[in-house]
Amino acid sequence: MGSNPTLSANRNKGEHMSNTRTRGRALAAPVLLSLAVLFGTACAPTPTTPKGISFNAPSIGYVGKQYTPTATSSSGLPVSFALDASSTGCSFADGIIHFESVGDCVINADQPGDATHPADPQVQRTITIHECPPLRPGTWTGPLDLSAEVAVDGSTFTGTVDLSSLGYGVQDFGGTVSCEVVNMTFNGTPLTGRLSTDGSRLSSSYQGIAIVLYAPAV
Repeated sequence: MGSNPTLSANRNKGEHMSNTRTRGRALAAPVLLSLAVLFGTACAPTPTTPKGISFNAPSIGYVGKQYTPTATSSSGLPVSFALDASSTGCSFADGIIHFESVGDCVINADQPGDATHPADPQVQRTITIHECPPLRPGTWTGPLDLSAEVAVDGSTFTGTVDLSSLGYGVQDFGGTVSCEVVNMTFNGTPLTGRLSTDGSRLSSSYQGIAIVLYAPAV
């Protein structure tokens, strides 16, 4: 049979279009790769080394406690500390800050520079000083209908916690409190918790589970 000129023409046209698309993809690949490199280079953040003084300080302090400030400078030179004139409730001696009363302890960190390094901009940190929070006796409550009866005697406490909603019944616990830090033993496991600044909340964890209990109202 003779060949169909229409089919041959369509076949040749299809092959031409296929070849064109293949060549187009082949040409587009390096262009897209170049654009990716270009934009990737232009948009990628450039790592930078922090300049100046790095000074991290707690935001909260408690009366009767102390804090030793430490800081570094990108120049490698030592950083000095001093209390700002606006400070209240604290004193500074022998490199240690003592929290003496309720107030705002404002600490200035300075690096004055030397013959080859300029001075760093001063960095200031404020520590708000609170009275130690009380551990309140009475019924503490938590999520999932948790409740704990707490008896306090000076710096020690005992109590029971109802874990019936979790299938563990009523458990005994006891421990000591030192300012905001609560150390206790529960079900044979030592736990450390922290009171909020006003004593209204106790935060801890048990076997990787976060625990929050709320104190009875004052």
